[in-house]
Amino acid sequence: MVNSFGSLDGRSFIIGREGHVLIDDPSVSKEHAELKFVGGKILLRDLDSTNGLFLISGNKARRFREGYVLPDHEVSIGAKRTTVQSLLDTVYSMTHQPNLR
Repeated sequence: MVNSFGSLDGRSFIIGREGHVLIDDPSVSKEHAELKFVGGKILLRDLDSTNGLFLISGNKARRFREGYVLPDHEVSIGAKRTTVQSLLDTVYSMTHQPNLR
């Protein structure tokens, strides 16, 4: 599990069909959302996507435009449901920084 973001502070990663974090799903925009590391926190932002970004809590989904999230938060990106941790794992594998684990 990724638990330290200091080395990524200030960096951002695009989530989408043509982003850094690829989601091959027609309901996902080319550049759907941005994952950014700010002061040791994780900022998630919708990039005016067609099908939206939603934060899942229990069985309820609410539209999510921008805010800080935790690794265990569940999100819906288009029709793709995933956890923030899964997105972080993709970033980790991209950056090959062993100090993130």
